[in-house]
Amino acid sequence: MGLELIELERKLIGFDTVSRNSNLAMVDFLENTLKGFDLRVQTYASEDGRKANLYATLGPWDKGGLMLAGHMDVVPVDGQAWETDPFTLVAQDDRYYGRGTADMKSFLAQTIHTVEQFRHKPLKLPVHLAFTYDEEVGCWGAARLMEQLKAHDHVMPACAIIGEPTNFQVFRMHKGITSAKIGITGIEGHSGKPELGVNATYPAARIIQKLTEIEAERKNHRSLEAFFEYPYTTINVGILQGGTAVNIIPNRCEIRFEYRSMPGEDPQYVLKQIEGFIDEIVRPDLKQRDDRADIQIEIEYRGAPMELRPGSEVERIALELTGNTRSSAAPYYTEGAIYNQAGIPTIICGPGDIDQAHRPNEFITREQMDRGLPLLSALIERICL
Repeated sequence: MGLELIELERKLIGFDTVSRNSNLAMVDFLENTLKGFDLRVQTYASEDGRKANLYATLGPWDKGGLMLAGHMDVVPVDGQAWETDPFTLVAQDDRYYGRGTADMKSFLAQTIHTVEQFRHKPLKLPVHLAFTYDEEVGCWGAARLMEQLKAHDHVMPACAIIGEPTNFQVFRMHKGITSAKIGITGIEGHSGKPELGVNATYPAARIIQKLTEIEAERKNHRSLEAFFEYPYTTINVGILQGGTAVNIIPNRCEIRFEYRSMPGEDPQYVLKQIEGFIDEIVRPDLKQRDDRADIQIEIEYRGAPMELRPGSEVERIALELTGNTRSSAAPYYTEGAIYNQAGIPTIICGPGDIDQAHRPNEFITREQMDRGLPLLSALIERICL
């Protein structure tokens, strides 16, 4: 592994691209670097102009080819006990530390380094690099990129690999995700006279109990057990907020929850169940106390499950090159669902360990850095030469 790759990695880690920040400095650097390698580069700004996707192509522009995809944003480091500067790459004991080393700037560095090696080779099919913003907060950049490519009449890639940290395992599916907010409006009053108010936390408790019952019911409807560690739809209540003082009847309570639905199941099942429970039981009881009381449900994010049909060419090649005997399922959500929905057969396979992602002292091993380059080279040779 040459110094070039590590210097590139060091540069990428140095950009503070936490999702709340602009990524334009990193985009400018990547655009200049890739243009220097004779790639055709286009950037597509977010609606507010603070961020951008980058789409670069080496080889013929009018054919599908291979898309190597990843996100530029990283999760925050606030409140985490880092032993080093998270935005400075630190090498120690065959590990490279820094925010984004595992998730997933190492893959970006590997793809850039590898593609540069093919700049003077006669590619029959193109290699596309798709680097996106806001993956960590909803995959908004990938969704917008697909819209932008179609709006500009691009020939869509024939297949894609997302380099999320899988330790070079091959994943062809993952669960969908839906996050929702339930707002309960009660009537405030003195706690000593409860009949004069409507407590907003009590219906919240009933709704949370119902969510636990729905998850218990889903545990009995398992599927794809050979692929998933938890082969059923899971539910998590992540935030519960309400009330201001113990002697005031709370007039507001908010529940925020998510559920992760299995491929092949109705992704609206959990939502329909909880909406029916609220409409038929909880809201009528609440309004019987006071018609001003109410419950509102708001969908904050909805992402479909990913399930690439077995036996696709990109899966077959990836399994062969990585030495895996079978593909599996990612235990997290990715942009793969969006690319598959856009008609691009996509698998997930990349360097690093997801167990290191989002944690303080995030790292990738030297072995994972070394292994990525020959794999990417072989992949491009098989598909594009």
